[in-house]
Amino acid sequence: IKLSPIQKNIYNKINRIFLQNQRPHFLYGIPGSGKTEIYLKLTKNFFSQKKSCLILVPEIVLSSQIFYRFQQYFGNKVLLWHSQASEGYKNQVLYKLRQKNPHIIVGARSALFTPLTNLGLIIVDEEHDSSYKESERQPCYNARDLAIIRGQNSNSMVLLGSATPSLETYYNSTI
Repeated sequence: IKLSPIQKNIYNKINRIFLQNQRPHFLYGIPGSGKTEIYLKLTKNFFSQKKSCLILVPEIVLSSQIFYRFQQYFGNKVLLWHSQASEGYKNQVLYKLRQKNPHIIVGARSALFTPLTNLGLIIVDEEHDSSYKESERQPCYNARDLAIIRGQNSNSMVLLGSATPSLETYYNSTI
């Protein structure tokens, strides 16, 4: 995973700040600016430390695209999770997760509830997207906010990425 000098600077800064302060981080970048490469490098860092990683994307279609990108680097350690996956596939994923080895889960908001062992990194891509909000079925929740809480409970790095941040994230990143 090759980073440009700017990406490398951002990557180093994220790691340095996380060691000092475990608050969620915000990565701003226009589409095509290289946020995914930083996601990949951070994932490689945590995965090499035997920590699981969770990458949330707002929509199922996007989860497949990101899944294939991560699978190029990490192979069969990357698992896909979303509500439209078959029960058979979900059972296979859950079986692998029960082995207590670190894995990388890529998926939509329901992936937040997968039982990952030794979670080290949670990435919420396009954190502003309204698809992260479950309001049709109970319980109602915002996956971005729950990702932050899960990160706090597991002492994981939480990285929120977006080209158009939500007002909450923009405000919280400036204080």
